[in-house]
Amino acid sequence: MLLAHLFLFYNICRIVAYKIGLMHIFIYIKISTSDTVNYWEIIRALSLFCKAQNLKGMGVKMNKVLKTISGLIIFFMMFCFIVYNKNIFSESNQTAGPGTAATVTEPPATERNYTIGWSVYNSSHEFFHAMQEGVLARAAKLDINVITHDQRSSTAEMITGVTSLIEQGIDALVISPYNPTAMPVIVNLTKDAGIPVVVVDIGTGGADVDALIISDSFAGGSLAGEYALELIREHSITSTNVAIIKLEETSVYARRRGEAFKDIMTQDGYTVVAEITANSDQIQSYEATKEILASYADDLAVIFAENDIMALGAAQAVDEAGKRGQIMTIGFDGDPTAIAAIKEGLMQGTVAQQPYEMGALGVDVINTILTGGRVIYDEMESKELYVETYLIDEDGEPRRYIE
Repeated sequence: MLLAHLFLFYNICRIVAYKIGLMHIFIYIKISTSDTVNYWEIIRALSLFCKAQNLKGMGVKMNKVLKTISGLIIFFMMFCFIVYNKNIFSESNQTAGPGTAATVTEPPATERNYTIGWSVYNSSHEFFHAMQEGVLARAAKLDINVITHDQRSSTAEMITGVTSLIEQGIDALVISPYNPTAMPVIVNLTKDAGIPVVVVDIGTGGADVDALIISDSFAGGSLAGEYALELIREHSITSTNVAIIKLEETSVYARRRGEAFKDIMTQDGYTVVAEITANSDQIQSYEATKEILASYADDLAVIFAENDIMALGAAQAVDEAGKRGQIMTIGFDGDPTAIAAIKEGLMQGTVAQQPYEMGALGVDVINTILTGGRVIYDEMESKELYVETYLIDEDGEPRRYIE
């Protein structure tokens, strides 16, 4: 191929020598931009040609002209060579954009074994115990070490425990906070240590965390409301009064459940006659329900508790008042004890969260951050990722729709 190009070039030079014109030179240049051409060889050939001063029929004047033209050709060919190779380099380094089917972009490979701190609200609660199981299982799968800490429903323990985790040299923190209003303190500690923070459930207290993983509580509360209306129809309940047992005020995100339930019921003409906070405590919920029943035992359709622990306390009070099956009790979480109570007829339903999956997702997200991947949030501004909820009906069967 090179010999052919040299031969072609030689003949073009002869054409130039006989003053036919420069058009054929540009044809040669165009041909020479082929992928198979060795440009350095062509430039070398041009240089040799410049030294050729004894072509037949040429005088000194023509030699000067050819030198000038050859110099221009060499410059032009070098320019073409540089531009062409720059384009090839640029194309070879293009990368595809992030995929839309995954939660995170593919992180770079790493052989480092990270250690994360896991601080849990209270592992004695079924919900948080399941969440912890999800954290530990996913961490083991990803070969991540975990140092666990149990807040035991204490703000002081939450802060001192996280401080201890940081002092032990963790690379990141995953936390389900007992008191979200203390999260700004926690985040200040982690920022000073230069480690990321992912919150699983409860809330952030307005702190700037790297991600917040929560159930879609508003959608779950709406599901509870629609199911309550279904139960009222099926059980031919005539009362238009309902009550809500609420979580602690610091559970900002979880309280969306009651708000959504209330919206559904009031839009259908029902009245919320009581909203009492029981602070995720079964005994407090039991006492609160007894207080409600003292005024509305004979005129109450449904009690909705914002978690299952409180639903169990409410169901006990309803049962003791002789109203089992007459006043519907619906909870939220899908705890095993609540499902057992449903099958016994003490409760009529619960909206199930997926705490195991929430915990596992928390580890996935923190691993993505540590390895340089990109998290794709459901709500970008607040960095929220949602985990789906579903209904456990009065037969103890899961379903995601209302008939």
